[in-house]
Amino acid sequence: MDKNLKSTALKMIILETEHLYLRECVESDVDDFMELDKDSEKIKFMPIPKEAVSREFQLNNIKRLQDNYNNQIGLGVWTAIEKRNNSFAGWFALKHLGRSEDIEIAYCIVERLRGMGYATEMSGRILEYAFMELKLEKILGLTNPENTASKKVLEKIGMSFNEKKLHNGIEMLFYSIDVKSYKLLHYSPTANISRI
Repeated sequence: MDKNLKSTALKMIILETEHLYLRECVESDVDDFMELDKDSEKIKFMPIPKEAVSREFQLNNIKRLQDNYNNQIGLGVWTAIEKRNNSFAGWFALKHLGRSEDIEIAYCIVERLRGMGYATEMSGRILEYAFMELKLEKILGLTNPENTASKKVLEKIGMSFNEKKLHNGIEMLFYSIDVKSYKLLHYSPTANISRI
């Protein structure tokens, strides 16, 4: 990565973990987002509109995400970068669920990094940010019933299954965790999962 570009990227860091950091989405991410939306595994569990593979659609989407950074302080959809080689790793989000007041955590990792624990690592950090820095009360996590890997991630970060119901016409599993449960898991003397 060019030294100046790297310097600019580091100024935009939102959160980081041992292996990843999150920054605001920028127009130069467009090709990576287009490739991610062509991924067969992603399409299987996260249906997307056909036009999502077009450059115009992706650029408009990035512009919308950038506008949201100013309109929804602290929340957003962020580009994930693998620290080891400064390469695109996917995206993570802490955002409103549709038009509701509920806040959800979401993510999509590139195929080459799946199964390495990165989703759990960064999702755990996002929960810490949500509860300890933004002082939110409750976070939701949605996943396709057939997405075993995603279910494991949500459970590993302390979320509990609530119900199965339709979301945007698709049957989804709803998980959640509230701040009290989060603190018991991570900060009580009998905490049974390690802090991330």
